Amino acid sequence: MDIGDLTEATLRDLRRPREYPAVSLQLPTNRRSPYSAEDSVRLRNTVAEAKRRLAEDTRVTRAARMDVEGRLDAAAAEVDLTHSADGLLVLAAPGEHQVWYLPRSVPQRVVVADTFLTRNLVAARLLGEPYWALVLSQSGTRLWDGSGDTLTEFTGEGFPVLPELPDHEDALPGRNFDKVGNHSLSAREESHVERERQYMRAVAGVLAPVLERRPRPLYVVGLREQIALFEKQFPNPGAIAARVENGGAVGKSAHAILDLLHPAFAERRTSRRGEVLRRLDDARGARRFTSGLDEIWQTVRQGRVALLAVEDHYQVTARVDGNGGHPVRVETPTEPLAADPAIREDVVDEIVETALNNGADIEFLPDDTLAGEERVAAVLRY
Repeated sequence: MDIGDLTEATLRDLRRPREYPAVSLQLPTNRRSPYSAEDSVRLRNTVAEAKRRLAEDTRVTRAARMDVEGRLDAAAAEVDLTHSADGLLVLAAPGEHQVWYLPRSVPQRVVVADTFLTRNLVAARLLGEPYWALVLSQSGTRLWDGSGDTLTEFTGEGFPVLPELPDHEDALPGRNFDKVGNHSLSAREESHVERERQYMRAVAGVLAPVLERRPRPLYVVGLREQIALFEKQFPNPGAIAARVENGGAVGKSAHAILDLLHPAFAERRTSRRGEVLRRLDDARGARRFTSGLDEIWQTVRQGRVALLAVEDHYQVTARVDGNGGHPVRVETPTEPLAADPAIREDVVDEIVETALNNGADIEFLPDDTLAGEERVAAVLRY
Protein backbone atom coordinates (compact mmCIF):
# COMPACT_ATOMS: atom_id res chain seq x y z
CA MET A 1 0.00 0.00 0.00
CA ASP A 2 1.07 3.57 -0.60
CA ILE A 3 1.58 5.91 2.32
CA GLY A 4 -1.42 7.92 1.14
CA ASP A 5 -3.59 4.98 2.29
CA LEU A 6 -2.29 5.29 5.87
CA THR A 7 -5.11 6.71 7.97
CA GLU A 8 -4.90 7.48 11.67
CA ALA A 9 -7.11 4.46 12.38
CA THR A 10 -4.85 2.17 10.32
CA LEU A 11 -1.74 3.43 12.06
CA ARG A 12 -3.36 2.96 15.45
CA ASP A 13 -4.26 -0.63 14.52
CA LEU A 14 -0.71 -1.34 13.35
CA ARG A 15 0.64 -0.20 16.74
CA ARG A 16 -1.42 -2.66 18.77
CA PRO A 17 0.25 -5.81 20.20
CA ARG A 18 0.24 -8.93 18.03
CA GLU A 19 0.47 -12.63 18.68
CA TYR A 20 4.18 -13.45 18.75
CA PRO A 21 6.02 -13.37 16.39
CA ALA A 22 5.24 -10.08 14.62
CA VAL A 23 7.89 -9.70 11.91
CA SER A 24 8.85 -6.36 10.35
CA LEU A 25 11.13 -6.25 7.31
CA GLN A 26 12.36 -2.96 5.96
CA LEU A 27 14.74 -2.32 3.10
CA PRO A 28 15.74 0.51 0.76
CA THR A 29 14.51 0.33 -2.83
CA ASN A 30 15.56 2.23 -5.92
CA ARG A 31 12.87 4.58 -7.18
CA ARG A 32 15.11 5.79 -10.00
CA SER A 33 15.89 2.30 -11.38
CA PRO A 34 12.78 0.20 -10.73
CA TYR A 35 14.02 -2.66 -12.92
CA SER A 36 17.26 -3.11 -11.00
CA ALA A 37 17.89 -6.71 -9.90
CA GLU A 38 19.48 -5.36 -6.71
CA ASP A 39 16.09 -4.73 -5.09
CA SER A 40 14.88 -8.26 -5.84
CA VAL A 41 18.03 -9.76 -4.34
CA ARG A 42 17.78 -7.55 -1.26
CA LEU A 43 14.13 -8.52 -0.72
CA ARG A 44 14.89 -12.20 -1.13
CA ASN A 45 17.80 -12.00 1.31
CA THR A 46 15.74 -10.09 3.88
CA VAL A 47 12.95 -12.65 3.75
CA ALA A 48 15.53 -15.43 4.15
CA GLU A 49 17.02 -13.65 7.17
CA ALA A 50 13.57 -13.39 8.75
CA LYS A 51 12.93 -17.10 8.24
CA ARG A 52 16.31 -17.92 9.78
CA ARG A 53 15.45 -15.78 12.80
CA LEU A 54 12.11 -17.57 13.20
CA ALA A 55 13.74 -21.00 12.95
CA GLU A 56 16.23 -20.11 15.70
CA ASP A 57 13.63 -18.56 18.00
CA THR A 58 12.67 -21.01 20.74
CA ARG A 59 9.61 -18.89 21.58
CA VAL A 60 8.05 -19.52 18.16
CA THR A 61 5.89 -22.62 17.85
CA ARG A 62 6.07 -24.70 14.72
CA ALA A 63 2.52 -23.73 13.75
CA ALA A 64 3.25 -20.02 14.18
CA ARG A 65 6.50 -20.32 12.22
CA MET A 66 4.79 -22.06 9.30
CA ASP A 67 2.02 -19.46 9.30
CA VAL A 68 4.34 -16.44 9.34
CA GLU A 69 6.73 -17.94 6.78
CA GLY A 70 3.75 -18.38 4.46
CA ARG A 71 2.72 -14.79 5.11
CA LEU A 72 6.22 -13.56 4.29
CA ASP A 73 6.21 -15.49 1.00
CA ALA A 74 2.78 -14.12 0.10
CA ALA A 75 3.87 -10.56 0.91
CA ALA A 76 7.07 -10.90 -1.14
CA ALA A 77 5.02 -12.17 -4.10
CA GLU A 78 2.77 -9.09 -3.86
CA VAL A 79 5.66 -6.60 -3.95
CA ASP A 80 5.75 -4.69 -7.25
CA LEU A 81 9.30 -3.43 -7.58
CA THR A 82 8.53 -1.83 -10.97
CA HIS A 83 6.57 0.83 -9.07
CA SER A 84 8.78 1.02 -6.01
CA ALA A 85 9.35 4.13 -3.93
CA ASP A 86 12.44 4.80 -1.78
CA GLY A 87 11.77 2.16 0.86
CA LEU A 88 9.75 -0.98 1.49
CA LEU A 89 8.13 -2.24 4.68
CA VAL A 90 6.77 -5.79 4.94
CA LEU A 91 4.76 -6.74 8.03
CA ALA A 92 3.77 -10.32 8.86
CA ALA A 93 2.24 -11.98 11.92
CA PRO A 94 0.05 -15.04 12.43
CA GLY A 95 -3.02 -14.55 10.25
CA GLU A 96 -1.99 -11.31 8.51
CA HIS A 97 0.53 -9.55 6.30
CA GLN A 98 0.89 -6.11 4.70
CA VAL A 99 3.22 -4.40 2.24
CA TRP A 100 3.90 -0.65 2.45
CA TYR A 101 5.82 1.49 -0.08
CA LEU A 102 7.66 4.30 1.68
CA PRO A 103 8.63 7.70 0.18
CA ARG A 104 11.87 7.70 2.20
CA SER A 105 14.95 5.50 2.31
CA VAL A 106 15.24 3.13 5.26
CA PRO A 107 18.05 0.87 6.49
CA GLN A 108 17.76 -2.85 5.81
CA ARG A 109 16.50 -4.55 8.99
CA VAL A 110 14.55 -7.51 10.35
CA VAL A 111 12.74 -7.07 13.66
CA VAL A 112 10.89 -9.86 15.46
CA ALA A 113 8.70 -8.74 18.37
CA ASP A 114 5.12 -8.67 19.60
CA THR A 115 4.40 -5.41 17.78
CA PHE A 116 5.16 -4.18 14.27
CA LEU A 117 7.90 -1.64 13.56
CA THR A 118 5.93 1.52 12.74
CA ARG A 119 8.31 4.46 13.17
CA ASN A 120 9.08 4.64 9.43
CA LEU A 121 5.37 4.66 8.63
CA VAL A 122 4.99 7.60 11.01
CA ALA A 123 7.96 9.39 9.45
CA ALA A 124 6.77 8.65 5.92
CA ARG A 125 3.31 9.94 6.76
CA LEU A 126 4.82 13.22 7.93
CA LEU A 127 6.91 13.39 4.75
CA GLY A 128 3.94 12.52 2.57
CA GLU A 129 1.38 14.76 4.26
CA PRO A 130 -1.74 15.26 2.12
CA TYR A 131 -2.02 18.61 0.36
CA TRP A 132 -3.95 20.47 -2.30
CA ALA A 133 -2.36 22.07 -5.37
CA LEU A 134 -4.45 24.76 -7.05
CA VAL A 135 -3.33 25.60 -10.60
CA LEU A 136 -4.74 28.96 -11.66
CA SER A 137 -5.38 29.80 -15.29
CA GLN A 138 -7.65 32.11 -17.25
CA SER A 139 -8.60 29.12 -19.39
CA GLY A 140 -9.67 26.99 -16.42
CA THR A 141 -8.48 26.45 -12.85
CA ARG A 142 -7.73 22.89 -11.71
CA LEU A 143 -7.31 21.34 -8.29
CA TRP A 144 -4.90 18.47 -7.62
CA ASP A 145 -5.08 16.03 -4.72
CA GLY A 146 -1.59 15.23 -3.45
CA SER A 147 0.23 13.08 -0.93
CA GLY A 148 4.01 13.07 -1.16
CA ASP A 149 4.87 12.35 -4.79
CA THR A 150 1.41 11.02 -5.61
CA LEU A 151 -0.71 13.60 -7.42
CA THR A 152 -4.09 13.13 -9.11
CA GLU A 153 -6.50 15.69 -10.47
CA PHE A 154 -9.52 16.35 -8.27
CA THR A 155 -12.70 16.65 -10.29
CA GLY A 156 -16.21 17.30 -9.08
CA GLU A 157 -17.55 19.71 -6.45
CA GLY A 158 -17.13 22.48 -9.00
CA PHE A 159 -13.67 21.60 -10.35
CA PRO A 160 -12.29 22.40 -12.82
CA VAL A 161 -13.56 25.97 -12.56
CA LEU A 162 -14.08 27.43 -16.01
CA PRO A 163 -14.44 31.19 -16.53
CA GLU A 164 -17.38 32.82 -18.22
CA LEU A 165 -15.38 34.07 -21.19
CA PRO A 166 -16.49 37.05 -23.25
CA ASP A 167 -16.55 37.04 -27.02
CA HIS A 168 -13.11 36.49 -28.47
CA GLU A 169 -12.71 40.03 -29.68
CA ASP A 170 -13.32 41.38 -26.16
CA ALA A 171 -10.66 39.26 -24.49
CA LEU A 172 -7.39 40.85 -23.52
CA PRO A 173 -5.12 37.82 -23.08
CA GLY A 174 -1.98 39.90 -23.15
CA ARG A 175 -2.97 42.44 -20.50
CA ASN A 176 -0.30 43.10 -17.87
CA PHE A 177 -1.85 42.72 -14.39
CA ASP A 178 0.95 44.84 -12.91
CA LYS A 179 -0.45 47.93 -14.60
CA VAL A 180 -3.81 47.67 -12.92
CA GLY A 181 -4.20 50.57 -10.51
CA ASN A 182 -1.10 52.35 -11.85
CA HIS A 183 -2.63 53.60 -15.10
CA SER A 184 -6.05 54.83 -16.03
CA LEU A 185 -8.05 52.05 -17.63
CA SER A 186 -10.42 52.21 -20.52
CA ALA A 187 -13.98 50.97 -20.03
CA ARG A 188 -13.04 47.84 -21.97
CA GLU A 189 -10.04 47.21 -19.70
CA GLU A 190 -12.08 47.87 -16.57
CA SER A 191 -14.60 45.29 -17.74
CA HIS A 192 -11.80 42.80 -18.25
CA VAL A 193 -10.35 43.46 -14.79
CA GLU A 194 -13.78 42.96 -13.23
CA ARG A 195 -14.24 39.67 -15.10
CA GLU A 196 -10.91 38.44 -13.74
CA ARG A 197 -11.86 39.52 -10.23
CA GLN A 198 -15.20 37.73 -10.50
CA TYR A 199 -13.50 34.61 -11.85
CA MET A 200 -11.03 34.45 -8.93
CA ARG A 201 -13.94 35.06 -6.56
CA ALA A 202 -15.68 32.06 -8.14
CA VAL A 203 -12.54 29.91 -7.78
CA ALA A 204 -12.23 30.92 -4.12
CA GLY A 205 -15.90 30.17 -3.55
CA VAL A 206 -15.63 26.66 -5.00
CA LEU A 207 -12.38 25.88 -3.17
CA ALA A 208 -13.41 27.10 0.31
CA PRO A 209 -15.90 24.27 1.11
CA VAL A 210 -13.46 21.63 -0.21
CA LEU A 211 -10.78 22.84 2.23
CA GLU A 212 -13.31 23.16 5.02
CA ARG A 213 -14.26 19.50 4.66
CA ARG A 214 -10.70 18.31 4.07
CA PRO A 215 -8.27 20.86 5.52
CA ARG A 216 -4.75 20.50 4.16
CA PRO A 217 -1.83 22.75 3.20
CA LEU A 218 -2.59 24.54 -0.07
CA TYR A 219 -0.01 25.17 -2.79
CA VAL A 220 -1.11 27.80 -5.31
CA VAL A 221 0.46 27.77 -8.78
CA GLY A 222 0.01 30.57 -11.31
CA LEU A 223 1.19 33.96 -12.46
CA ARG A 224 2.18 36.28 -9.63
CA GLU A 225 -0.69 38.62 -10.44
CA GLN A 226 -3.21 35.78 -10.55
CA ILE A 227 -2.06 34.48 -7.18
CA ALA A 228 -2.32 37.95 -5.65
CA LEU A 229 -5.82 38.42 -7.02
CA PHE A 230 -6.89 34.98 -5.80
CA GLU A 231 -5.57 35.70 -2.28
CA LYS A 232 -7.69 38.85 -2.08
CA GLN A 233 -10.80 36.79 -2.80
CA PHE A 234 -9.95 33.71 -0.73
CA PRO A 235 -11.41 33.76 2.81
CA ASN A 236 -8.63 31.64 4.35
CA PRO A 237 -5.22 32.84 3.05
CA GLY A 238 -3.56 31.25 6.11
CA ALA A 239 -4.14 27.83 4.50
CA ILE A 240 -1.73 28.71 1.70
CA ALA A 241 1.53 26.86 2.38
CA ALA A 242 3.41 28.19 -0.66
CA ARG A 243 2.98 30.24 -3.81
CA VAL A 244 4.63 28.87 -6.96
CA GLU A 245 4.92 31.39 -9.78
CA ASN A 246 4.39 29.66 -13.13
CA GLY A 247 1.90 30.70 -15.75
CA GLY A 248 1.91 27.60 -17.92
CA ALA A 249 1.13 24.81 -15.48
CA VAL A 250 -2.55 24.29 -16.22
CA GLY A 251 -1.91 21.89 -19.11
CA LYS A 252 1.00 20.07 -17.50
CA SER A 253 1.02 16.46 -16.35
CA ALA A 254 1.04 15.45 -12.70
CA HIS A 255 4.75 14.66 -12.98
CA ALA A 256 5.52 18.13 -14.37
CA ILE A 257 3.46 19.84 -11.67
CA LEU A 258 5.31 17.84 -9.01
CA ASP A 259 8.58 19.16 -10.43
CA LEU A 260 7.26 22.68 -9.88
CA LEU A 261 6.18 21.86 -6.33
CA HIS A 262 9.34 20.09 -5.11
CA PRO A 263 11.24 23.29 -4.18
CA ALA A 264 8.21 24.40 -2.15
CA PHE A 265 8.08 21.01 -0.42
CA ALA A 266 11.77 21.28 0.48
CA GLU A 267 11.31 24.82 1.81
CA ARG A 268 8.36 23.68 3.94
CA ARG A 269 10.39 20.79 5.40
CA THR A 270 13.26 23.14 6.22
CA SER A 271 10.86 25.58 7.87
CA ARG A 272 9.27 22.76 9.84
CA ARG A 273 12.65 21.55 11.14
CA GLY A 274 13.54 25.07 12.15
CA GLU A 275 10.28 25.38 14.08
CA VAL A 276 10.98 22.09 15.91
CA LEU A 277 14.45 23.26 16.93
CA ARG A 278 13.00 26.59 18.07
CA ARG A 279 10.43 24.79 20.23
CA LEU A 280 13.19 22.68 21.78
CA ASP A 281 15.25 25.79 22.55
CA ASP A 282 12.26 27.57 24.08
CA ALA A 283 11.51 24.51 26.20
CA ARG A 284 15.11 24.41 27.43
CA GLY A 285 14.78 27.99 28.63
CA ALA A 286 11.46 27.22 30.30
CA ARG A 287 12.86 24.07 31.94
CA ARG A 288 10.44 21.85 30.04
CA PHE A 289 13.14 20.13 28.00
CA THR A 290 14.72 16.70 28.28
CA SER A 291 16.95 14.56 26.08
CA GLY A 292 18.77 11.27 25.95
CA LEU A 293 17.38 7.76 25.76
CA ASP A 294 16.97 7.11 29.49
CA GLU A 295 15.20 10.38 30.34
CA ILE A 296 12.97 10.19 27.28
CA TRP A 297 12.04 6.58 28.04
CA GLN A 298 10.81 7.58 31.49
CA THR A 299 9.01 10.82 30.63
CA VAL A 300 7.23 9.44 27.58
CA ARG A 301 5.83 6.56 29.65
CA GLN A 302 4.57 9.09 32.17
CA GLY A 303 2.65 10.91 29.41
CA ARG A 304 4.65 14.09 29.94
CA VAL A 305 6.00 14.52 26.39
CA ALA A 306 4.27 17.14 24.21
CA LEU A 307 6.77 17.05 21.32
CA LEU A 308 9.20 14.23 20.57
CA ALA A 309 12.07 14.87 18.15
CA VAL A 310 14.10 11.87 16.94
CA GLU A 311 16.89 11.53 14.43
CA ASP A 312 15.81 9.58 11.35
CA HIS A 313 17.92 6.47 11.80
CA TYR A 314 18.46 6.40 15.55
CA GLN A 315 17.93 2.83 16.75
CA VAL A 316 18.88 1.18 20.04
CA THR A 317 18.66 -2.45 21.13
CA ALA A 318 18.29 -2.61 24.89
CA ARG A 319 17.29 -4.80 27.80
CA VAL A 320 14.30 -3.53 29.77
CA ASP A 321 13.02 -5.18 32.93
CA GLY A 322 9.40 -6.23 33.28
CA ASN A 323 8.46 -3.03 35.10
CA GLY A 324 9.53 -0.84 32.20
CA GLY A 325 12.66 0.27 34.02
CA HIS A 326 15.69 2.01 32.58
CA PRO A 327 16.80 0.57 29.23
CA VAL A 328 20.30 -0.92 29.21
CA ARG A 329 21.95 -0.96 25.80
CA VAL A 330 22.87 -4.31 24.26
CA GLU A 331 25.69 -3.58 21.87
CA THR A 332 26.66 -7.07 20.66
CA PRO A 333 24.27 -9.84 21.71
CA THR A 334 26.08 -13.15 22.28
CA GLU A 335 22.93 -15.21 21.62
CA PRO A 336 19.78 -14.81 19.50
CA LEU A 337 17.82 -11.79 20.64
CA ALA A 338 14.66 -13.87 21.03
CA ALA A 339 16.34 -15.96 23.75
CA ASP A 340 15.91 -13.04 26.17
CA PRO A 341 12.34 -11.62 26.20
CA ALA A 342 13.59 -8.57 28.12
CA ILE A 343 15.61 -7.44 25.09
CA ARG A 344 13.81 -4.97 22.82
CA GLU A 345 15.28 -4.70 19.35
CA ASP A 346 14.27 -1.07 18.94
CA VAL A 347 13.33 0.83 22.09
CA VAL A 348 13.25 4.03 20.02
CA ASP A 349 10.32 2.62 18.06
CA GLU A 350 8.59 1.85 21.36
CA ILE A 351 9.20 5.42 22.51
CA VAL A 352 7.62 6.77 19.30
CA GLU A 353 4.61 4.47 19.66
CA THR A 354 4.10 5.40 23.32
CA ALA A 355 4.38 9.11 22.54
CA LEU A 356 1.76 8.78 19.78
CA ASN A 357 -0.56 6.87 22.08
CA ASN A 358 -0.26 9.70 24.61
CA GLY A 359 -1.08 12.38 22.05
CA ALA A 360 2.42 13.84 21.52
CA ASP A 361 3.60 15.49 18.32
CA ILE A 362 6.35 13.50 16.56
CA GLU A 363 9.06 14.98 14.37
CA PHE A 364 11.93 13.16 12.63
CA LEU A 365 15.09 15.15 11.97
CA PRO A 366 18.13 14.43 9.78
CA ASP A 367 20.88 12.37 11.39
CA ASP A 368 23.28 14.36 13.60
CA THR A 369 20.80 17.22 14.08
CA LEU A 370 20.46 16.19 17.73
CA ALA A 371 24.01 14.93 18.27
CA GLY A 372 24.36 17.14 21.34
CA GLU A 373 21.11 15.78 22.80
CA GLU A 374 22.00 12.08 22.37
CA ARG A 375 19.87 11.79 19.19
CA VAL A 376 16.48 12.26 20.86
CA ALA A 377 14.89 15.23 22.65
CA ALA A 378 11.49 16.33 23.90
CA VAL A 379 9.38 19.26 24.94
CA LEU A 380 7.57 18.37 28.17
CA ARG A 381 4.02 19.23 29.12
CA TYR A 382 5.10 19.83 32.74
